[in-house]
Amino acid sequence: MTLRIFLLFALVFGMASCDSNRPEKVPPPQTPQALEDKGKSSYEILSKRGPDDLIESIYMELAEKDSTLARLEEGMKDLNSSKDDSTASFRGYDDKIAAYYQYAARTMSEMKDTVLRDKLKVMMADSEKHYKTFSARHHSLMDTITRNEDRISDLYIMVKVVKTLPVIEKYQRDKLPGTKQLEGFIHAQRRVINLEDSLVNK
Repeated sequence: MTLRIFLLFALVFGMASCDSNRPEKVPPPQTPQALEDKGKSSYEILSKRGPDDLIESIYMELAEKDSTLARLEEGMKDLNSSKDDSTASFRGYDDKIAAYYQYAARTMSEMKDTVLRDKLKVMMADSEKHYKTFSARHHSLMDTITRNEDRISDLYIMVKVVKTLPVIEKYQRDKLPGTKQLEGFIHAQRRVINLEDSLVNK
């Protein structure tokens, strides 16, 4: 598990480092199928997929052809599938202890004898403090796992954008339509506007 996490971080950071230090850009791939909805407008494409899904579609097409991205996808799947196996034992153990102390606190609030209640509160506070010290290493590791998950998630988003951006920029350059249709429609609008003006001003 630790080796897989290390390899995944090495892979992601390596990809980011290569992208930032590479003197020459690798020519972007051909226009992906996600952008080749022939006969459909951009509005129809986005309505069907949504902008987030469009990025995902382009990225997954790239991952099918890029062995490094394919390894990243495999690493992500391995992490997601092994997380519960790695953390479930301590998480279940810690949840039971937390539930015990919560129940004890509720029970103590029902005590009528304030002297006994205060004495018991001190005992429980000492016990809980001891547990936090006793399990500090485990909680520190769980916090590290959470931070790593956030980092992995952020880098994963960055990888998707960094890898798909050249594709959409190539699409911008290659697929920009001419202005003839737009200008023709504007002329048609103006004819209607002129007709409306003549009817209003009679």
